[in-house]
Amino acid sequence: MKTLIINFKWILALLILVTACDPYGEEDLELGPPPTAEDAVISMTANAENANIIHFKNASSAFLKVWDFGNGSGAKGDDVTGIFPLKGTYEVTLTVYTSGGSISSSTTVEIAETNPLLLDIPVYNMLTGGADAVDGKTWVIDATRSAHFGVGPNPSDPAVGDYPNWYAAGINEKAGAGLYNDKFTFKLDGFSFAQKTDGDVFINTLQAGNFPGAFENAGDYTAPYTAPDNLTWSVSEDTDGNQVINIKNGGFIGYFTGTYNYQIVSLEENELFIRYEDTENPELAWYQRLVPEGFTAPPPPPPAVSSLPVDFEGALPPFNGFGGSTYQVIDNPDASGINTSAKVGEYVKGTDGNWAGIETALDAKIDFSTLNLIKYKVYSPVAGKALFKLESVDGSATPVEVFADVTKVNEWEELIFDFSGTASNTYDKIAIFLDFDNNNGGTFYIDDIRQSAEEAVLTEEALTGGSSKIWRLKPAAGAFGVGPNKGSDAWFPNGADISGDRPCLFNDLFIFKTGSVYEYDAQGDIYGESYMGLSDGCQNESNLIGTDAEPWASGTHIFSLTPATETDPAYITVTGTGAFIALPKAYNGGEYSAAPPTTDASVVYEVLSYVNNGTTETLSITIDIAGDGSAFWSFVLVAE
Repeated sequence: MKTLIINFKWILALLILVTACDPYGEEDLELGPPPTAEDAVISMTANAENANIIHFKNASSAFLKVWDFGNGSGAKGDDVTGIFPLKGTYEVTLTVYTSGGSISSSTTVEIAETNPLLLDIPVYNMLTGGADAVDGKTWVIDATRSAHFGVGPNPSDPAVGDYPNWYAAGINEKAGAGLYNDKFTFKLDGFSFAQKTDGDVFINTLQAGNFPGAFENAGDYTAPYTAPDNLTWSVSEDTDGNQVINIKNGGFIGYFTGTYNYQIVSLEENELFIRYEDTENPELAWYQRLVPEGFTAPPPPPPAVSSLPVDFEGALPPFNGFGGSTYQVIDNPDASGINTSAKVGEYVKGTDGNWAGIETALDAKIDFSTLNLIKYKVYSPVAGKALFKLESVDGSATPVEVFADVTKVNEWEELIFDFSGTASNTYDKIAIFLDFDNNNGGTFYIDDIRQSAEEAVLTEEALTGGSSKIWRLKPAAGAFGVGPNKGSDAWFPNGADISGDRPCLFNDLFIFKTGSVYEYDAQGDIYGESYMGLSDGCQNESNLIGTDAEPWASGTHIFSLTPATETDPAYITVTGTGAFIALPKAYNGGEYSAAPPTTDASVVYEVLSYVNNGTTETLSITIDIAGDGSAFWSFVLVAE
């Protein structure tokens, strides 16, 4: 048996510190005598039922006893058990610590035969491929899927669990950094571990000083490095019952933060997800996902998605909270001002950081070619910064962030985020952050998330073109519909593009001329409905002749434009028997259930937006058919 005695200066320093903290100086603390060989005596007994399991014991009064079983594993305590599945000779070392220092002793354990049953356990089989995998099992970083590498808080956020919720790398984001070309092979034979680096590794910035030749790359550092050949691995259990992979003799797995111990978050045949700490910053926990070399992961299931615009009135938009945030749809807490809708989204901000927010995937990538703005309404308990973030679900695109100011407190306000210059058909995920410059939590309400464009002023000249201008329904989803809010088609057709099903409707011409002249031209066909006394569907306009519904045929009426003010929107009024825009049956406060229409009636349409981008003019209008703000027909027209 070998012994080694060490007196630690840090023990003396610690005791001096304790003495200095005694306010009365009444205690005179002294170091105890150095430990002796008797303090480190090892006794061992083979398990009666399995000679490959050895029980070790030390009876001294030392306050800490650390065991190294010589097989890549170890333990702490008076009575410990070592498991030795493989035949061989092992040097077991015990180090005991007393107030006077430490002492180590070692003894030899001879294991006569390999016991395959001790190797046939799930964690070994998953890591190494099992006893039949003579060459072991090689793992690589799963670069083809997002969140294969990242960082989160230490300890982990209880609401999220062990996951990189502060930052998660996108697909192949760290290409060329020395991370994706590394290979890690686990073998049962001798519990050997091979780290093949291809000459370089990816390391944390604070580790750069430990790697000569390291250089900045991919947000951290890349360093020349070739791993030694005598590496081993073991699996132990931490105080919380988690399985931990331990790499011995200088090897490590992937991105290096100074540690050689990796908590297994999850382990399956084709996926290893690990969590490990940062020796230079204990507030961080790093994560890596590995897959067997040559394995191609199946595509992930599609996420639950939302559709723009989001008004919270229909199906529940599947927002997720992060940073401790929660989300639900509730009744509007203050149906007043610019937002009288029935339902809104409630976002209770978490306190994990100013970045705590909510997010949702979208059913389609956003097109910014004509609608370059994102708007939503907010009811906030505080003034401050709001952040709107665009991401791609697959992590392939660099996120885009735009800020806006919340200036009103406990009052509905509309925020506008300008994404001019942002790539179209790239982003299909949005995230919302409020009170971004603080970490105070709070409850916020949001509504009517939608795309828009820089609006022009609708004047009579713009409406008529200075002489005569033809408008028609835009052949696209959202151009014709009814719902509980202005601009909504949640009740019909609920996001569908019906221009192909109703060509006789989408070819109608709505013509505004100087001199307050308004002309409707059906171009020979109409979409008939039962309230007209007709069958449903496209048919010849002549079917209206001689019926009570004839006033809804092509004809000439008058119009007026009420310009917008700082507080009120613009309005278009058409007057005359059968005068309408887009839908004959809709009037202010109701719908016709049967013909004829009221003689010389006026119908007033609120202008939601008018956009002229130099190429296309788009006019969005709506009409309240309930009279109380609970039901609206809305239409989108484009100018020829």
